[in-house]
Amino acid sequence: MTTFYTVVSWLVILGYWVLIAGVTLRILMKRRAVPSAMAWLLIIYILPLVGIIAYLSVGELHLGKRRAERARAMWPSTAKWLNDLKACKHIFAQENSSVASSLFKLCERRQGIAGVKGNQLQLLTDSDDVMQALIRDIQLARHNIEMVFYIWQPGGMADQVAESLMAAARRGIHCRLMLDSAGSVAFFRSPWAAMMRNAGIEVVEALKVNLMRVFLRRMDLRQHRKMVMIDNYIAYTGSMNMVDPRFFKQDAGVGQWVDLMARMEGPVATAMGIVYSCDWEIEDG
Repeated sequence: MTTFYTVVSWLVILGYWVLIAGVTLRILMKRRAVPSAMAWLLIIYILPLVGIIAYLSVGELHLGKRRAERARAMWPSTAKWLNDLKACKHIFAQENSSVASSLFKLCERRQGIAGVKGNQLQLLTDSDDVMQALIRDIQLARHNIEMVFYIWQPGGMADQVAESLMAAARRGIHCRLMLDSAGSVAFFRSPWAAMMRNAGIEVVEALKVNLMRVFLRRMDLRQHRKMVMIDNYIAYTGSMNMVDPRFFKQDAGVGQWVDLMARMEGPVATAMGIVYSCDWEIEDG
C-alpha cells in the first residue's frame, strides 16, 4: 500500500509540473507582448493553480472553432472589399495633421485602410436628439439599415426606434439588427425580438451565452460595438446603447446615463459597413 501511495504521489507531482510546463510553453508559443507573457508566467509560478485556471479562463482570445473557421473563410472577400475601397483614392487624404496622421496609421495597421475624408460629422450629446435624428433617418431610408448594439433595453424612445425600424422593414427596406446576447438579454426575453422578425427584420443574437460552453470559449468577450449604417451613406457611432436613460437602470442610484454619439455622412459609412458585414457573417454564417 505504501508503494502504491508513493507511486500516486510521484504521478501527481509529475502531472503538476507537466501542466505548468505545458501552459508555460503555450504562453511562449503565442508570441504575445513580452510584458504580458512575463506577467502571466509570474502569476503561474507564484500561484500555480490559480494562475493556470485564470490563464485558461481569460488568457487567450478564444471564441470558438466555428467562428475562427468562418473568419478565415471570409477573409478573401474582406480583402477584396478593402482593396476596392482603397482603389477610390479620392476619399483618402494625401497629407494629414500631426494628430490625424498617427490615428490614420493606426487605422491602416488594424483595418487595412487609412481614415477616409469627405465626411460631414455632427456630435450629439442628448439621447433624445440621437433617437429623434435616428428615427428621422430610418424613415427616410431607401435601401438598407444595419444596426449593432451591446444593449437594447425596451422602453421609452427605444420603442419608438423599434417601431420605426419595423415600419421600414414592412415597406421593403433591408434591415439587419445584431445585439449582444448578454447585454441585450432583456430584449431577447421581451416580445420585441419576435415582433421584429415577423416584420421582416433579420435579428442576430451575437456571442450567445451558453453555460455548457463556459470552459470552451471566452464568455467575457462581448460585442460592444454601437453602430448604425443607413443606405451606405449615413452612419452613427459612439458610446450610446439603444436605451432611453429615463427607463434604464433607474434603481442603480447613479442618475441618468450620459453618452455621446456622432452622426456622419460620407464614405466612412462604407468603411464601417465592411466591419459590420464581417461581424455579421461570423455570427450568422
